[in-house]
Amino acid sequence: MVKKAPFLNLNQSSLAARIRPKKLEPVLLIFSAICLLFVLFIFAMATGTAASPDQKLPLKLIPELTIGQETEENPTFAFIGYVDTDAKGNIYVLDTKYRQLKIFKKDGQLLRTIAIPQGQGPQELNQFSGLAVTPSGRIFINGDRKMILYGAEGDYLRTISVNFHVSCIGSPGTEEIIGIGPYEGKILHVFNDQGQIISSFADAFDVPQEFQQMKMMPMFGAPLIFSCSKDGRIFVMNPHSYEVLIFRNGKLEAKLNGKNEFYHPIIKKPTKTGLAFISTAAQVFPAREYILVYLSTPEKKSIMADVFLKGKQIGSLELPGEPKAIDYDGKLYLIDQQEYPRLIRCAPKVETK
Repeated sequence: MVKKAPFLNLNQSSLAARIRPKKLEPVLLIFSAICLLFVLFIFAMATGTAASPDQKLPLKLIPELTIGQETEENPTFAFIGYVDTDAKGNIYVLDTKYRQLKIFKKDGQLLRTIAIPQGQGPQELNQFSGLAVTPSGRIFINGDRKMILYGAEGDYLRTISVNFHVSCIGSPGTEEIIGIGPYEGKILHVFNDQGQIISSFADAFDVPQEFQQMKMMPMFGAPLIFSCSKDGRIFVMNPHSYEVLIFRNGKLEAKLNGKNEFYHPIIKKPTKTGLAFISTAAQVFPAREYILVYLSTPEKKSIMADVFLKGKQIGSLELPGEPKAIDYDGKLYLIDQQEYPRLIRCAPKVETK
């Protein structure tokens, strides 16, 4: 059954409040925790890294394309926030500092640029929280509880409004996109290009008793981010344990359970003005028959991903950057934001003896 995404007053803001440590009413607690969402996501990105390699793996990532000038004069990017690809191999890079979506051909040649002004108008956003590109090249940019939709030629089509918090979006290789956020008991929602929710799946995660009132909120019942591969798989990290759920066609297909000393479930941390909630963020992508789980870290000297094979954690792999996307050929797109941001496309290769 098709459900129309509920209407939202776009003037509403969820970024203004803070949680106070005393005398919290349940409603205030829930509202305040949502208000901390974007701050917590940035803080969470600094909480984890992967372990050192346990063994020598036959999997290698071979760089084959780099986009981004390593010079102060007219740098290609200021800050790479999100990356995606279409079925033709075009590469979409959302620069959240320049407030531009840059679209490149498969060979790295710039095809077009779309500006996204700051504001509350139909074609404006104050905050970015996701990019999804369909196989045909339709573009969804998420933020401020709305999605801006562009056609394959970069033409503005419409703005989609929703009244629940979609903290991230992605494309699993279909013309519909996936959004994550607790809503009506589910956390993953399939949107068509008219802004209709055509299906929802995946129950909210169980939460510790101390967070029970916040179960149907982003970061507690669902992580803030998730990952998609173009073969239809959707990867979701449990916010409360090192567990990755893998979905396909709306059904749970597999689970990965791992260990990493730098993984942390949601914790409360007192601050001068109240409480902060911190959780580890993860990017998960396949690489040939392996699955890479990258726990985000600001330490760029050694960027590691935990490696899984046939459901078992077998070691870890050093990466040339933070993984952001995967294309229809199974090639990974990673970003290196040291000094001058650049995008690196790598082809996974398995060495044989």
